[in-house]
Amino acid sequence: MPGGSLHSQLVSLGARWLRTNGFSVVAEEITVVGCREQPDVIGFRSTASALIEAKATRGDFLADRCKPERVDGAPGLGLYRFYIAPPGVIEACDLPPRWGLLHAVQGKVVDVVRPQGNLWSPPGEGIGDWPAFQHAACPERERAVLFSIARRLSMAQKGAA
Repeated sequence: MPGGSLHSQLVSLGARWLRTNGFSVVAEEITVVGCREQPDVIGFRSTASALIEAKATRGDFLADRCKPERVDGAPGLGLYRFYIAPPGVIEACDLPPRWGLLHAVQGKVVDVVRPQGNLWSPPGEGIGDWPAFQHAACPERERAVLFSIARRLSMAQKGAA
């Protein structure tokens, strides 16, 4: 992928993918006080949240799997969680339970493992394979992320005035 670091390109592709999948509030590379997780990409819509972790190398992916938020059933950010990486870095058989996988190929996102359907189900309303992809999202952490996004927007509006 030409231009910029591979990680940055993966983050941009992940953000664009979330927007095309109905997540209208999307933030990249966000850090929130009081939240250990620092998502590469996080998106929200009225009924769900999704986290995307960008991995440019296999070593980065293997290190990420050791984080407490990656333990199956651990609460964290994202009702839905995905990795995005170039092909060969992460394969479907490497995924933790209920994680999706996106591959970046020539500037486009290829869905490798993801929920099926036009709209993914909100919590508690699983249809088809959606419940198999849902995680325990932590409402307090997600509120902190949303507040951080809103604060950024508010400061940007003040700066433009």
